[in-house]
Amino acid sequence: MAAMNLDEFFRASSTLNPKLTLLISEGQHFLPVNQLLIDKNSLLLGKSSPSQGGFATITLDQFMTRTKRLSLKTDLRTLNDRQLIFGFRIVNKSIVFY
Repeated sequence: MAAMNLDEFFRASSTLNPKLTLLISEGQHFLPVNQLLIDKNSLLLGKSSPSQGGFATITLDQFMTRTKRLSLKTDLRTLNDRQLIFGFRIVNKSIVFY
């Protein structure tokens, strides 16, 4: 199974509702994505700690706006453990990366 990069995510999500929120699957829980960091050839998706202020969960539209200038080959990873993201699924009104 290949890891997902920005190009694959953009193509796979192009017809989805831009107001869907982004979540990361972690164990039995879904964590809101409210932080995007660039590390070399990777885009790290994460959740800022409550002590850093409770930022709102990023929507698909916001994600597209913030990442449109990055290389399409940029891979997607989780911020907390740098795990590669292999895909996503739609759960309720959210995109859940796994």
